[in-house]
Amino acid sequence: MSEQQKPPKSEFIDAFCQIFRAVTRPAVTVIFAAVIAQIVIDGIDAPQWFLALASACILWWFGDRTVQHIKEKKEQANGS
Repeated sequence: MSEQQKPPKSEFIDAFCQIFRAVTRPAVTVIFAAVIAQIVIDGIDAPQWFLALASACILWWFGDRTVQHIKEKKEQANGS
């Protein structure tokens, strides 16, 4: 099916998926950061796999966002 032949229900599902994707990354990052802060404050002995997963996700997501911002600024500087 082409873009013009999509039923309206499909557009609603696409919009919902885009919103879900946009909300998931910040929500998971905040949850991981809050849990790590609680672990540090209370001195909880957390599993190493959790700390590695949370740290990797936070670093990857913030790194990805930073790289995107750098690319956008570089493109703006080259375009001007």
